[in-house]
Amino acid sequence: MRVLAEAEALQTVAALDAGKIVVLPTRRWYMLCADSTNAEACRMLFEGKGRPATKPLALVMASDAAVAARFSFSGQARRLAEGLWPGDLALLLPWLTPESAQDRGWLGTRTAMVTRDPGPLGEVAAWTRNPPAVTVVSRSDGRDAVERQPALSPVEVRRFVERTAMPVEILVDGGVCPLGRGLTVVDCSSAPRLVREGAVHARAVSQALDVPASEF
Repeated sequence: MRVLAEAEALQTVAALDAGKIVVLPTRRWYMLCADSTNAEACRMLFEGKGRPATKPLALVMASDAAVAARFSFSGQARRLAEGLWPGDLALLLPWLTPESAQDRGWLGTRTAMVTRDPGPLGEVAAWTRNPPAVTVVSRSDGRDAVERQPALSPVEVRRFVERTAMPVEILVDGGVCPLGRGLTVVDCSSAPRLVREGAVHARAVSQALDVPASEF
């Protein structure tokens, strides 16, 4: 596993395009990343994490325009994007043409979890051939709490790689991730509904939508 400084993050683009696994830091924690169209690369993420096949990977997009080209992007979803992207928010969005996602169940066949990242992950997503599919560096079926904890530092990433033998090509060292919380998730497949509160406060979501928090 090659280790790069955060300023060298764009060097991971070629590796992702070639079907390799890389690890990138976010403000929340470290993320395993693969080409979202590469079935084998995405399979390695599920296998290495012990992640249930029924739990799709998240998709990191380069721009709102790229989101609109692939997904049904309602007016309310756009308001959330304008107010809180790039950031620690994910939207569950219906595929624009669901049939195109049927052979990519690892992303979700009806809706996908879509985000835009303000750090190195978002920077890399702007240059990769296809949007990266991502999941947190942790063991989903870990035998204890330590194995299940998301990696907040390069040291914890190395421990994960040693335990799982995940074939990580490159680790981008962004130091210690300060937030230690997941994405806030809002389902925008119909009227916006808060699925999970994470790093973005529920009140921030309601402010972006200009509705009382009690309405979603």
